[in-house]
Amino acid sequence: MISYGIDTPQILGVMEVGVFMSLVMFGVVALQGWVYFHNCQSDKTCLKVLVGTVLFLELCHSVASCHAIYFFTVILAGVPELEKAANTYSLSLTPVFETLITALVQGFFAYRIRLLSGRIHISLICWALCLIRFVGGMAVAAEGFLDIPREPDYFHLQDTYGWLITSALNVGAVLDVLIAVSLCFYIRQMYTPYNLPKSEELIHRLVTWTIQTGLITSLMSVATVVAFQTMKHNFVWLALYTFLAKLYSNSLLVSLNARPHNRATVRAPSPKSWDLTPPPTPHLLTIHICRTIDRDDDVHTLVGGAPASGSDFLQVPEKAVYNQTAYNLV
Repeated sequence: MISYGIDTPQILGVMEVGVFMSLVMFGVVALQGWVYFHNCQSDKTCLKVLVGTVLFLELCHSVASCHAIYFFTVILAGVPELEKAANTYSLSLTPVFETLITALVQGFFAYRIRLLSGRIHISLICWALCLIRFVGGMAVAAEGFLDIPREPDYFHLQDTYGWLITSALNVGAVLDVLIAVSLCFYIRQMYTPYNLPKSEELIHRLVTWTIQTGLITSLMSVATVVAFQTMKHNFVWLALYTFLAKLYSNSLLVSLNARPHNRATVRAPSPKSWDLTPPPTPHLLTIHICRTIDRDDDVHTLVGGAPASGSDFLQVPEKAVYNQTAYNLV
């Protein structure tokens, strides 16, 4: 038996704080969703369906979290402390929506690795880990529903199935790191001045953002595990877990909404000329630059050339063909 009840700050207090913070983050996610549908109308239908599904699941997640707070603060008001339930159906629904959101977002980024790399091996590993994370999260939700009729048993779920909660969160953290590292590596491999002009600034931005988003979600998963292992008999870990779904949704929408700005950077005009010292003899100088990049079935050629006819500097006009796969992913 625990030494404090449901109304203590360690249980109800931290849960209220976590829900309120997640609602603020839901406002950010909703704004990101509006921006996406306003600026990315040319995207494929499947991508729009993905974004719409994530937004709908986020709404359901927020409603379930709010109802859990209502249940503990209003419905259980006046009930003796030791007779209050520590679980409810709305609270057990939150892992369902969080798991679905996490699986969709991680699966999408694994698919992006497939497009960037042209290989399926790392994506298969990511999808396998995503499936394990999905099964673990759904198992936690199922045990949560089965735990409700046994109330009030307080922390029976955490004490009995703590290994399942920890395993699912750890797999999710490992997957986040793997996705971030893979995306950074293949972004570096694909984006060069020879397949996308003005790409150096874009490389730095994309790599920095990928590291930050993958690091934030993985650190939040690790923090949830640490809180669960060190404070299993309160709801600190649950408050962090409630906030985790919003981080995944925001990472997806930010990556999609950044594409118009990134594409504008890619299509910015390149330097107009190169300053070269003319040869000491009045001979004709011709420079021909040819670079062919063959990535799977796409071949992209960069060709430039110009004669030096006694001018003070040699102008080499640049003609570039965008790497369409890279351009669609930025």
